[in-house]
Amino acid sequence: MLKFSIYNISFNYKLLPTLVFIIFFTLFIKLGFWQMDRADQKKVINMAFVERQNQPPIQLNKETIQMPIKDIIWHHVTLSGEFLNDKNIILDNQIREEKAGFLIYTPFRILDLNSVILINRGWHPLTNSRTDIPDITPIKDIQTIEGEVSQMPSSGISLGNVVTEKLDESSFRIQKMDYDILKSLISKDLMSYEVKLKKPIFDKTYILDSGIPVPDSDKNFGYAFQWFAMAFTLLIIFIRLGAQKK
Repeated sequence: MLKFSIYNISFNYKLLPTLVFIIFFTLFIKLGFWQMDRADQKKVINMAFVERQNQPPIQLNKETIQMPIKDIIWHHVTLSGEFLNDKNIILDNQIREEKAGFLIYTPFRILDLNSVILINRGWHPLTNSRTDIPDITPIKDIQTIEGEVSQMPSSGISLGNVVTEKLDESSFRIQKMDYDILKSLISKDLMSYEVKLKKPIFDKTYILDSGIPVPDSDKNFGYAFQWFAMAFTLLIIFIRLGAQKK
């Protein structure tokens, strides 16, 4: 039994309820600070994104192609080369504004280099039937394009091993981006990041993603407030149950 007095009020608490209170009160406080830390991390990432978006484009060439992903991510880049139209990738199970769809990628070999980069051509809603093959327009001749360096999406649904589904002579459908599988399918010189087109140059019906990397930091502050409010409520209840006037 824990007993103490403050002014004319005495407090009496049993050991077990006190331990339960301390555990949950500490947990709620830690969860609140964790959500605030998550919000701050998102703000830092988004500030870095905006800063790099405002910088001049980087020309991807023999030197810059070797830059670590952390130094080049979110930068605008320009690159010249040719599309490998016989190896289009359709990434299934991609949700946009609560609508199901897929992303369309075409590999791009940089001029005078062996390096190949996946070009994110945009998002398209699901067709009426999964047996329908999307009409992916071939892009011929040498092209100079501009886009934004991004990590390959980690979202996707796969049960067990990633299955590569060949739709026709030039298109493959996958459920999740697996770098090793993509390398074996496309090229051993495939880069580990993608380039998202900033303008719908080739595919007017595809929707390009221009959002910030980690939105909704305000939600984390809201969650933090909820955790702190729960801790405060628990504290008030604990004090009230143990308080007795002399």
